[in-house]
Amino acid sequence: MKHHAVLATGLLMLGLTGCMPAAKSPNWTATPGPAGTTSLISATGQPIKMALTPRFAVQEGDVFGGVELVGQMGVWVLRQDRTRADVDGLKVQGRSLREPVNVVMVDLFAKSPQEALLRVTSALDRVGLNPADGYTHGYQAYLNGDFAPEVPAGQTFARGLGTAREERLRLFGPWKYGEGYVFLAGIAAQNVTGQGRSFSDFMVTREDLAEQLNTRTPFRKKGYVDLLSKVDTPRETTADHDGCAVVFVARE
Repeated sequence: MKHHAVLATGLLMLGLTGCMPAAKSPNWTATPGPAGTTSLISATGQPIKMALTPRFAVQEGDVFGGVELVGQMGVWVLRQDRTRADVDGLKVQGRSLREPVNVVMVDLFAKSPQEALLRVTSALDRVGLNPADGYTHGYQAYLNGDFAPEVPAGQTFARGLGTAREERLRLFGPWKYGEGYVFLAGIAAQNVTGQGRSFSDFMVTREDLAEQLNTRTPFRKKGYVDLLSKVDTPRETTADHDGCAVVFVARE
């Protein structure tokens, strides 16, 4: 499998200046290019090759390799049939909204998968993200040759339920890698009105989560990794997503 040269650097690229935090909901305007083009540029200036095959595969555009403490990670939330998922069926400018993995959590202290899951869910609880019903479920994510389902089964973490802005996080794992356990997640925010739901953002809610986890839980923000996970075609987009994931490592 071939990857861009950037893949081998992994977490050595933490603290990327290109993955700048977003302080407020973006007022972005997407300009789709022809399907199959490779003209997109990542947050760190890398050319992006979009994987446009019908299903996820271990290939450039679907998997990012060489991430320290993590390994070879899939960069998209996947459905049960391993097609790339959208964000709860929402559309942006008439286009499907592909859902990226934009959060990575590593626990080097948990002694078992059960303890790792308890520690991560406890951290999410501290920042107001609790298991909730009412969202579609049955998703999965990929890491180092294995697929893991969404946890807890049949539920999604959410906060702001019943308000004009809901944030929801899909959590996957844990995978054992080296001396630790790894979780992948996708977080996004939605606007809720009497007329229904619409997409708000990826980056604002990601950065808010990063600030709260870093200051209120043992999971400390170590920086960012540019996964080159942006899509912009006439049919599909990743909206304001910058192609990066924020990485947390438990400090105790």
